[in-house]
Amino acid sequence: MSQSPRQQLLNDIDVDVAIIGAGYTGLWTAYYLKQMNSKLSIAIIESEYVGFGGSGRNGGWCSAFLPMSPTEMAEQHGKDAMQFIQREMFATIAEIAKITELEGIDCDFYQGGTITSASSTAHIQRVKDYVAQWRASGFDESVIRWEGADEIETRMRTVKTYGGMYSPHCAVIHPWKLVQGIARVLEARGVTIYERSRVLNVQQRRVQTTCAAVNARWVVQAVESFASQQRRTKRSIVPLYSLMVATEPIPSHIWSEIGWSNRETFADGRNMVTYAQRTADNRIAFGGRGAPYHLGSRISPKFDVNEKIHDQLRETVRETFPLLGDVKFTHQWGGPIGASRDWHAFANVDHKTGLCSGGGYVGDGVALSNLIARTLVHQMLNNESPLTRSLLVNHRARAWELEPIRWIGINGLLKLTEIADARERRSGAPSSRIIAMRDSFLG
Repeated sequence: MSQSPRQQLLNDIDVDVAIIGAGYTGLWTAYYLKQMNSKLSIAIIESEYVGFGGSGRNGGWCSAFLPMSPTEMAEQHGKDAMQFIQREMFATIAEIAKITELEGIDCDFYQGGTITSASSTAHIQRVKDYVAQWRASGFDESVIRWEGADEIETRMRTVKTYGGMYSPHCAVIHPWKLVQGIARVLEARGVTIYERSRVLNVQQRRVQTTCAAVNARWVVQAVESFASQQRRTKRSIVPLYSLMVATEPIPSHIWSEIGWSNRETFADGRNMVTYAQRTADNRIAFGGRGAPYHLGSRISPKFDVNEKIHDQLRETVRETFPLLGDVKFTHQWGGPIGASRDWHAFANVDHKTGLCSGGGYVGDGVALSNLIARTLVHQMLNNESPLTRSLLVNHRARAWELEPIRWIGINGLLKLTEIADARERRSGAPSSRIIAMRDSFLG
């Protein structure tokens, strides 16, 4: 929980900007607003505490890759727009590195790149096709490339690899340290953060909480998956649970066998999403999807732990890294990520009503939230920045289906993904038809 509980909003206030949500999106938005206009009065309103949501408990991938593929972006917005936003994402990694150093935020930032390993023959073509998609989109080997089994094994030793994708455009961070560090910087610059202040209603330039109201010129909704808990935005996003486990600090003699000295982020080439990092204190933190979606987009602390999925994650870590031996697991946790209906991130500003919103990260928000925040701020301040014309601006996905169709559909897609991976493990051949069926349902 919060290291030092902050004040609750108990009295009505007037500010220039009210930001709902003290996660990365809200904090970065306040940071850049203050950077561009230090005189602005800003209040951040948080229902729990700073970093309570995904910002404080994610997998620590500060990745330049978007939830939207380059092919999808090019088809929808054009190749130039796709290439522009992707280059901005590459630059965002450097931006976060610069700020953490400048502001003295010790969040274990380290840019070692990212690996997706083909650990089965079924994965090889899928990973190669992904690399080819980037090549066709105009990005060369300095951005992303296929590396053979010998090259991947030089980076890290897993139970088996047939090669994999490597890109330098990813860093690792400690999520809690980053979110708390940004908050401390903001408070030193006059931004007030109210915790334990749940928002009940937003009407244009007025935010009503459980105890008081905030009147503001701008209201920024930065709540990601928790938008699903508000009536006005209930079907704009769904909360999908992602779960994690972590080992105890691993002895140096085991690391000397595994390698992984450059701390690349790591994913397996299976269809179900996995993600891992070697932490600064020498643990393996490993996460994955597969937990069920809950009817009515429910979010609850009891969903943060799912013993079946957590056991599967621990088993996957031991299978992937057999050199771990009897190393123990000391932590397990989880939480919801937000997904819009088309898996497309957004940075929306309405100058008429003063309402702004950013999100749609589908788990890729550590770096993307920084770019979204800058995009929102440039729009709010009417700056002549190319970001105000990017494909993130004023994007609105269609609403998710009504229940119980939503519950049946999402959990059905999860089941199809599980079936595809099980078949690939048995046969060593890709389950192309099943995944094509899944993706056609997703649209």
